[in-house]
Order: sequence, then structure tokens, then C-alpha cells
Amino acid sequence: MVLTIVTFVIVLGVLVFIHEFGHYITAKKSGILVSEFALGFGPKLISKKYGETVYSIRAIPLGGFCNMVGEFPPDEDMPEKDREVYEKAKKEGRLFTQKSAWKKLAVIVMGPIMNFLLAAVVFILIFSVFGIPVDSSQTTILGQVVPEKPAAEAGLQGGDKIIAIADEKVENWNELAEVINNNGGEVISISFERNNKIQEVSLKPEINEQTGGGIIGIYPKMVRKRINLFNAIGYGFMQTWQIIQFTIAGFVQMIVSRSAEDLGGPIMIASIVGQAARVGLANVLNWTAIISINLGIINLLPFPALDGGRLIFIVIELVRGKPINPEKEGFVHFIGFVILMILMVFIIYKDIVRSLF
Repeated sequence: MVLTIVTFVIVLGVLVFIHEFGHYITAKKSGILVSEFALGFGPKLISKKYGETVYSIRAIPLGGFCNMVGEFPPDEDMPEKDREVYEKAKKEGRLFTQKSAWKKLAVIVMGPIMNFLLAAVVFILIFSVFGIPVDSSQTTILGQVVPEKPAAEAGLQGGDKIIAIADEKVENWNELAEVINNNGGEVISISFERNNKIQEVSLKPEINEQTGGGIIGIYPKMVRKRINLFNAIGYGFMQTWQIIQFTIAGFVQMIVSRSAEDLGGPIMIASIVGQAARVGLANVLNWTAIISINLGIINLLPFPALDGGRLIFIVIELVRGKPINPEKEGFVHFIGFVILMILMVFIIYKDIVRSLF
């Protein structure tokens, strides 16, 4: 549990920092006043003002923000201190809304772009240090255990060596897969070795709808080939592009089929990175890159309060030659934010139910 929590906080912290840093550095370069750069939400744990910006770490490590002055119009409830900052920035032409549509577009889009670049850098690191996967190992040592599948729910972990399934000894991966395939929907026992100790669990393989056989959510260890840094860079960007395509296709399929079965929130992400940490550093890095890509794509969805929703208003501004009324845009984003919070509560509830049952 401690390993899962620590790994989750570190991974999410890195992803949020990179995303918000994309907004932050582009806003700074565009002459926009950034009043606060924060990791997390809720009460401040640590805060320090350097120059004109407050840098803070907040209590709830589930996001972050880059507060650009003028991003939202002032209202009657704005504190006097914030209003003074707003008026000063307005006088100096440093409000977000005072910048050109192209500068605003660059500021907004740079967050997701940084997530994609982070994924590419992580894949380059993996390939240059660990090599590229060229084949699957035929041993019975588990390489990856899929979260929320029978194997994971039974407690199996990456690195476990399967010795017997349903009282049948297995010597290689093909034998292992065959026994599982032949026992779909049946409760079976699995003997495995972990830390030089023999243990046993029972589970029921799911039935694969396409093949009719049993599956428990495991993958073999990968055989990797060492490559030089130049080739690793090429493979890193290619892997990033492929996963972007697969992820977009997955979102489209989910929308077309109107299924929220694959939706996951913080608890699911914590479970994934926690299991990855038990397998090894390469697996943690791999999942970090995949989650970073998902974060970038989700933020580009054309929904109010997300980066993609803001981009829609900027594109409209480019087309019509003038911005939409800031108060109307702010109201739309506020409604979108409320809907997102409701959706987040629903997703977290789903995560809890999934983990308990």
C-alpha cells in the first residue's frame, strides 16, 4: 500500500507538473502575468513567492493549476488584493485576455504537448537503458499483471513464477496459456514462487468473448534487445505516436459503444502504477508515459473547462476576428467544471466499487 501511494503521488506529480509547466512557461514568454503555479488542490501546505508568482504545493495531490491573471473575468467576490493584481496587469497589458488569439492558443495547447513530449522522452529512456522488446519469454515468469483482472484480484504480481495450474505442472508459457484457456469460467488453483517461497491462490478465469477460452490478465516477460541512443530516439517518438493513435481510437470506440466500462480515475491509476512498481522501474516508466499520453488527449477534448474547450473559444475568436464576451465564456467553463466534478465523483465511486467487488 505504501509503495502504491508513494509511486502514485510521484507519477501523478510529475505528469501534472509537466502539463502545468507547459502553460506556465509559454504564458511567461507571452508576457502574461502568472499569479500562482500550484501542484495539487485544497489548502496550501507549502508556498513561496518568487518575483511576481506564488509557487505552492497543496493538500490534495490530484491535479494542479497555473493561475494566469485575466483568464477569468473579475467578479464582486474577488478579494481586494487579487483585484489590485488584476488592475495592475490590465494597465500593463499583461492579462490573458489582452493577448492575441495565437498567443493564447500557444499557451493552452502547450500543456498537452508537454505531456506528449514527456511520453516520448520516457520511451527514449526506456529503450536506451533497457532495450526494445523483440520477443516474449517462454518461461512461466509473469511480466505484467493487468489491473482488475482475475490474476491481479487474486494477488498475483509481475515477477511471480507459475509452477502449476489446476494441479497441472507447467514448464513454459504455452502450457500455462493452454491450461488457463481450457478452464474459462471454472475456479482453478495456481501455485507460484515468489521470493523463494511457494504460494497458492484460487481464481476464476474470465471467458474471452472472441475466442471462448479463459483469460486471467497476465503477460509474459519480454525479451529485449539493446540499441543505441539515436535509434532509441526514433523508436521513442514512434511508440508515442502509435499509443496516441490507439488511445484516440479507444476513446472513439467508447463513445460509439456508449460504454463507460473502461473509464478509470485516481484509484485505478494508483492501482496500475502500484502494480507496475512491484514489477520494476521499466514498467513504472512505461505506464508513466502511457498515462501522460492519456492526460494530454483528455485535456484536448472539446469540453468546457478543459484545454480543448478553451481552444474552441480561441478558434472561434480567430474565425470571427474578435473574442467572445469573457463573462459568457467564463460561465460556460464554470458549468463545464461543475459537470467535470460530478463526473469525477462518479468515476471515483466506480473505482471504489470495482476495487471492493
